[in-house]
Amino acid sequence: MHNETLEELGGIIHCAKSTVKGYENGRRPDFQTLQLLAAHYNKPIDELLYADLTELESISIDMNSPSHIMELMKTILPLYSSEDAMGNANFKNGYELSQRLLASFSNAEVLPGNMIVRIFESFANATDESENLEAAANLVWSIFIWWSQIYDINQILSLQNKLQSKKLSFKDWMQLKDTEDASVAEKRVSFITDFGAIITEALKALKSEPEWSDLADYYIALRYIVGMVDTDLSAEMNSAVGMQMMLSFMMLGNSYAFKFCKICLSES
Repeated sequence: MHNETLEELGGIIHCAKSTVKGYENGRRPDFQTLQLLAAHYNKPIDELLYADLTELESISIDMNSPSHIMELMKTILPLYSSEDAMGNANFKNGYELSQRLLASFSNAEVLPGNMIVRIFESFANATDESENLEAAANLVWSIFIWWSQIYDINQILSLQNKLQSKKLSFKDWMQLKDTEDASVAEKRVSFITDFGAIITEALKALKSEPEWSDLADYYIALRYIVGMVDTDLSAEMNSAVGMQMMLSFMMLGNSYAFKFCKICLSES
């Protein structure tokens, strides 16, 4: 599914090449191996057991093109502004900092350590000071951006070196969670605790207005997909729940969900 060799997958699930080949030919893995496979492929165990995954195409995202990744990010995480909203000094500051951050992403530059914090604080203040829902939408945007940066710094530096040498693959990115330090998972748990109430209030504000309601629904589904939720479910099951929500919203005419699902199909 990720263009892996039998040896590479064997290294991830701690099995010999011949064992992996047996699984490929229909032999059922034990439960511990299923857990490793589910975590690696971000799939619920039930789906691995009962779904036919052999027809899925290989994922082929050009990870060596920051501009391509940037366009995907802008679609998945839309940023908003309006003349009225820009009249608020905090909103204007947050928006301008956001543009600088996106430019840094496009150029594969290392971000200043406090830039995301400053963006979040600017949009949080703007949300308190005005009734413009662009501020609430961008506050949610900043939280998702912040969440996306919670990774092992040594892993990210390694990926950046590969990017600069045009040798970065989607497989490298997907394997981050297989080798990340336990402290990274702890940071994510703390992040959800710290920001859960804030993002919920922002989504309530968006949901209260018909013009912004679809965006709120979209972000609710996306929270599950990326694991930014506190539930009793596994990360893989949360992701599966989020995708089902996204598909349902798409069928109801949600344009944000439609664009997200279109990206998932075009990049797979």
